[in-house]
Amino acid sequence: MPTSSLIPHIIRPARGGALGVIVVFAVLLGIAAKSGFTGIPLGLIIGSWFFKYAYILFDHTVRGFEEPPVLDIQMLNPISEQRPLAQLIILGLIVFIVKGVNLLLNGTAGWVVAAALVFLLPASVAVLGLERDILQAMNPLLLARMLQGLGRWYGAVLGIIVGYVLLLDLLGRLGLWLPVEIAIVMFAILSIFSVLGGALYERRDHLGIEAWHTPERKAERIRQDELKISARTIDAAYEQSRIGAHAEAWKILTDWLASRGNAIEDYRWLSERMATWADARYDTRMAQHYIDRLLTLKKTGEVLDVVARRLRVDPDFRPQTATATLEVARIAAFGGSPGTARALLTDFSTRFPGDPNVIPAGRLAAQIAE
Repeated sequence: MPTSSLIPHIIRPARGGALGVIVVFAVLLGIAAKSGFTGIPLGLIIGSWFFKYAYILFDHTVRGFEEPPVLDIQMLNPISEQRPLAQLIILGLIVFIVKGVNLLLNGTAGWVVAAALVFLLPASVAVLGLERDILQAMNPLLLARMLQGLGRWYGAVLGIIVGYVLLLDLLGRLGLWLPVEIAIVMFAILSIFSVLGGALYERRDHLGIEAWHTPERKAERIRQDELKISARTIDAAYEQSRIGAHAEAWKILTDWLASRGNAIEDYRWLSERMATWADARYDTRMAQHYIDRLLTLKKTGEVLDVVARRLRVDPDFRPQTATATLEVARIAAFGGSPGTARALLTDFSTRFPGDPNVIPAGRLAAQIAE
């Protein structure tokens, strides 16, 4: 996967609400550690809250939110969030299984089982995070599907976990101030949850996950907003046309097209809307400008479609200039639409008397007639 896709998930806990959680909780856990036996309740509470937040960060990342959530009191409700407890039970079962294998078999078998279970642990966290069901998180079939769905992203998650383990081992030898050490550990844990949630987000199409914020949805929202603004603009032009302010109506239309770069998609959309206007002159004039734009961009197939549609509605329709009319006729003649070419050339000399294109238009008409 591209590094540019991975890095934002790795560093997400370094900003926003996650950074606040790390700083505050690291200080409180440092105090709890220095308080001895009396600090145990505080440590357990803060630890519980921290892992609740880790799963909430996971949820936000899977849904496509870029910024980490801000911790609030509702998130700490012990009844509403049971996934950390479920994960603790799963870890206890892993330890129990490994110890059982060691007792029944030799030490090598125990290490093999332990390695396999540790390998599947991130997949278990992912399934638990999505399904919120401890039994589902231990279902071998779901774990296999998760591994297949994540693909290379699962290898990236494992690599980051190994990297953090090695880094924390190195930092543990430096004798840093305890709250700093705790903060680094917290960052590593949240980063792993963020990367795992990010992997699910990046592979959402393969896993069938419905994200709330995706580039596609964002683009669609932008498109819908633009469509509403455009519709209001075109409606304003229509109102001007109804009261006879034709110059103002046309100015609104051309200014709108110019503001959007005279995009072909906008000409197409505008032509479809104007086809329903009571005054057909607007549709005719817009079609002429549309054809000129298509000719400039050498979109010959679409030119023929637009001209054919206009001729069906109005047999007297012609492109705006003699040059454009002759060019379209040539495209039609040599593009498999001789009927369109004949219709455009039938009265060419009377429509454009004295134009230099009359002679080549006559030659083309004669060539078609042969």
